[in-house]
Amino acid sequence: MSNLIKGLMDFIDAAQRSRKYPSNTASARRSAVRLFEPELNEQEKESLDTLKGNLDQIYQNLFNKNKSNMSAESLQTYKNRFLGLIKDYEKYGLDPTKMANWNRPLRKVLGSKHKEVSSKLSDSLNPNVERAGDFEMSRFELPLRSGVKAIILVPSDITKEEVGKIRKYIDFLESISAVREKRVDE
Repeated sequence: MSNLIKGLMDFIDAAQRSRKYPSNTASARRSAVRLFEPELNEQEKESLDTLKGNLDQIYQNLFNKNKSNMSAESLQTYKNRFLGLIKDYEKYGLDPTKMANWNRPLRKVLGSKHKEVSSKLSDSLNPNVERAGDFEMSRFELPLRSGVKAIILVPSDITKEEVGKIRKYIDFLESISAVREKRVDE
């Protein structure tokens, strides 16, 4: 296995272990790599820049080779998965600190039956929860100290008013942390 292909596969494994890729996403990206790998020459297997530069030609060869076995839509899906993997690898795979700070947005896909059950469950657990509908949420993990992190989920289209509410909560946390520090000092 070439250095680049091994690097991509290792990146997928690391992203799955650190919960950046759900298992189904990791599996789909691995399949895309396995589909593209036989079409790559030695230079493309060793250089990300060469691979990216030749990707249209590689895809054309892949398409011609597999058009009788797979639909054009399926092949395009594999191409999109492969492109997404390359983009993530360039952005997060080459530097471990970037991988650690990677905050992948959550994506929920539920059927109507699941929506009913989950909304009933959330209502019973916390009756003050407002229904947000099908808003896309962004997840932020902030390391606080060794083994401790804060996780913040916010709507992708957050408003200034909502940010103000969060700011008030942060101010509250600051005020109670100051009280705890005084008690420890006493």
